[in-house]
Amino acid sequence: MASKKSRPDPPPKPEPKKKQNSLIGDKIRAGVVLSTKLREIAQEGTEFDNRPDGGGMITKAEALARLMWKMALGHTTKVEVADKGIIETIHAPDRGMIQLIWDRIEGRATPVNDNLHNKRKLPAKVSDANKDRLNNMAKEDNAN
Repeated sequence: MASKKSRPDPPPKPEPKKKQNSLIGDKIRAGVVLSTKLREIAQEGTEFDNRPDGGGMITKAEALARLMWKMALGHTTKVEVADKGIIETIHAPDRGMIQLIWDRIEGRATPVNDNLHNKRKLPAKVSDANKDRLNNMAKEDNAN
């Protein structure tokens, strides 16, 4: 009788690495869920509008839109301080809010991202690259 040769078990397959694309996909899916929830909450009628004509309940989205218009047009606030009486503060129109409202009315949805303002401009990048190149050339000349 011939005996069967037993084969060793194959090594386990390595777990697939999570690719950068899947991380980006996760961020996109999370953003979609967040946007969906924000839209749902925006439609809740939980804010009270105290307009002179009586006001009433309005949605969070409408309250936010009214606040945006108030900031864009400028407004005054009055605060009563115990020692000084009533102090009136004048808030100038906000140019950024004007631009945002105008873009929305025109149909252009602009991304609101503060990091865009912090990025270095191309001339600064080129200047830094040139400084580094010149410094490296000076080091090479000093080394010889």
